[in-house]
Parts: sequence; structure tokens; C-alpha cells
Amino acid sequence: TSTMIQFSWKPQGGTRDSPYRVHLWGGSREMKRSLNETSTAFENLLSDHEYQISVDVSTCSKNISTSLTVRTAADIFNGTTRITNEVFNPEYKNKSSTAFKDFETKFIKEIEKHLPQKILELIKGKKMRIVINSIENGSVIVDFDIVLDAGENITKTEISDAFTEALNMSTVLTADLKKTVIEARNSCQPGLNGCSQHATCAAEGASYSCQCNNGFTDSSPEVPGRVCQQKQNLPSQQMTTVLPKSATVRFTGSTGNSIFTTTFASEPCMPVSIKVQNVTGEAIQFSWTGGRRGSLYNISLMDGNREIKKTTTKEKKTVFKHLIPGHVYTVSVAVLFCAENSWTSVSVRTDPVSCFNRTEFCLQQNTGCPDLKYIICSHYQTFAGSVLLKSQTFNDMLYNSDSEGYKTMSESIKTEVVREMRIKLKDDHFDIIILGFRPGSVIADFISLLQKQEPIDVNVMQEYLSQVLKSKFGDQTEVTVQCK
Repeated sequence: TSTMIQFSWKPQGGTRDSPYRVHLWGGSREMKRSLNETSTAFENLLSDHEYQISVDVSTCSKNISTSLTVRTAADIFNGTTRITNEVFNPEYKNKSSTAFKDFETKFIKEIEKHLPQKILELIKGKKMRIVINSIENGSVIVDFDIVLDAGENITKTEISDAFTEALNMSTVLTADLKKTVIEARNSCQPGLNGCSQHATCAAEGASYSCQCNNGFTDSSPEVPGRVCQQKQNLPSQQMTTVLPKSATVRFTGSTGNSIFTTTFASEPCMPVSIKVQNVTGEAIQFSWTGGRRGSLYNISLMDGNREIKKTTTKEKKTVFKHLIPGHVYTVSVAVLFCAENSWTSVSVRTDPVSCFNRTEFCLQQNTGCPDLKYIICSHYQTFAGSVLLKSQTFNDMLYNSDSEGYKTMSESIKTEVVREMRIKLKDDHFDIIILGFRPGSVIADFISLLQKQEPIDVNVMQEYLSQVLKSKFGDQTEVTVQCK
């Protein structure tokens, strides 16, 4: 229904080592149960809300899991109005801001004050709610949804007339009725319906229907188009220790009170693909692709063998902040309900530039940039440098020190520089360490290490490095060196 998801699952062979663990997750709502039975129901849910449900169990010391995404039923009406006696506040752009929440409370309270008794009873009974989607400039333009439990006996005209009149009667908000529209929402827009990704959505008033595309079989014909499986004879998976190899699940469809049954199997866990988008001295921003529609993801940040941050999200991007400059971290992502718990990881060093700007870097009381301090302060003479390679083009793989692109670029620079600089300096122990790459075209940060006790002037070092790198990457190459 609009407020309940009821489902059951069917074990197929094997001996389980633990009770079934049933998990429902949606937004800030999370419910977990440990059961010996093979059915349950979650109640008091929000209408028109997308929930992820899973069933997992341990068998022969392995964790087997299967999951599905379900949207609860609702009829949705979308409203837009212009409030002329309010001044737009830029903080309205942020739905988490105090300004947005204060306006939302005032707007909803003022509308409810003038609604007819029939609609007020629906709101008080939690069968209808008002949700503000956005507040835009001009004076203040409010986009909102009226979310109604499916099956309630009220028409679009009644709702439109009631809310328009409530805005007209308000003494706190002055609404421009010529700019006020309330109509059935087109729920076939992406992310607003429960149709399978292999189904076609058709808007039907304030609701919608789904139909599986050609080439796909409908596994939930009572409420069509929610689970569409490709028509092909795939070899069955041999899972001799699996208990819930498949699960039979009953959900209330999002077009009414029909109950549909569908069977879904535990799919192989496909690893996600991580794209590092930006790296600063104190933050790593990244996104990822992979997983099924509606999947939840575990995100981990490791410092060596120590996990320092972990979170679960439905989003496909995040930022880890408050990091140490010039430090190597491992970022990992995995699909939450993946039976194999298959993680994808990248190793990223935060921008080291701020480390080199520190005065008296090797003093004991200077505790910043510990990775680089150990390297720099343990050699006779160290130069921190960067080279701008205008002939090269940056791509996000150069953030990941485990990638082939990073290794190839790093080796290309190091091999040429070390060979030529050892000749110029007459020092067979000269070496460089590539710390990482930054965009614009490609900027490589590095450390030059000398073990000869005779000091080398920083200007001489810069001149030698410039000669070597320009011969390799072209005359537009720019080198900057400073002694540490």
C-alpha cells in the first residue's frame, strides 16, 4: 500500500548458519529484523517513497544476499505559486538551511489554516502531506507537491480548488493567483516512479502505469512493469551452499492496492568504477558508476591499514574532507548488499604543495605532512619541485597511483630525469619520487633526492632539471624547484 511493504522469500536448499537478516532502507529511515520466518511486513512508511529491501543469510560461513527497490503507492499533484510579499533569500537554494526550513514551515502552516475540513482530516490522518521541492527567485516562486495516499476518494478538481483558495485566503502570504497552478504530476519523469529500467512508463492522471519493453518478460503481471527480465535461457548458477538463491517477494504496487509477486535472484556482484574528480590538500572528491538501480553503497577511506571514515549512501558521489596534505589515502566503494562484498579501490595522494610552503620543514615541532617529512628529512639534500607539461593532457586516471596511466607517466618522467641528472651531477645515487599529478595541462609534483654531501645550489638544480625535462617534453615545459 502507500504505507506498507509486505514480502516473503523462498529458500532453495542448503543449511543456514544464522537467522535471516531483513533490512529496509530509505532516506533517513532504516529498519532491521532478524527472523527465522520467511515473511515479514514493514509498516508506517511514507507514500511515494523509494525503499531498498534486502534479505541475507549466512550459510557455510558465506553471506548470501538479494535485494530489490520498491516505491510505495501515491497520487501526486504538483503545485507552483508566486508569493509577491516575500523577498528571495539566497539560502532558499539550500534545502538544509534554516531559512528554507523556516519558510517551508510558514508556507505549509498558512495553507493548512485555510483548507476545508475534508482535506485537513487527510493531513491529520497522515494520508496527505505537502512537500516543498524548491524555492526560486522572482519574488519567491514555490514549487511543491501534494502527496496523497493511493485510493483516497478525492478528485483533482477538489484538490486544486482547495489549495488555490487557501492561498487566496492567506493573510500572511500574498499569492499571485495568475501564477498559481496545481495539476497532476507527470510521474513518468526519471526517478519519480517504480517502473523497471526495462519498462515503459505511461502517465495516468496523478499516477502511472508500467509495461515491460519488447524482449523482456514481466515477472509481476498483477502490477505490470515493475520487474522485467530479459527473455533468454541463461545457464543456472551452481550455488550448492546458497539458501536464498532466489526470493519470492510480494509488494503492493504503486498504482493501487493490487499485490504482485516477483522472483528475483542474487546476481553476481559487479564491481563499481571510481572516478576521482578533484584533489586538494585537504579533500578528495570522487564519483562512481555501477550497481543496480536504487543500490546503496558502502564508502570507505583508509589510511594505510586503518579505516578512518566509512559511510553508506544512495548517492553516486561524495567528498572526504579534513585530510592531511601530501598523504596517501585509499578510497573504496562497494555495493552494500553485494554477497561477495566486492570493493573497488583507488590510491590517491592529497595535494602536497602546501607542505613545501612550510618554513623549517624538518623541525621536530612541525608535525604536518608526516609522509613527506620522513622522506625529505632523511637525505642530505632534498629539492621539492613541480613541472608543467604543456604537451600532455590530464585525465582523471592520473589521480590514482594504482592506474596504468599514472604508472606510465610517472615512469616516463623518472627514467629520463634520473639517467640524465646522474650524469650532470656526477651522482650515481640521485633519485626522484613522483608525488602525484594535477590538471592544467599536466602538473607533476616530485622530490629530488641527493646523497652527496656537497651542497647543490637550487638555481643549478632548476637549470639542470629544466634542460632534461624540456628535451623530453618540449620547450614549453616549465620547471619550479625549491630547496627543503
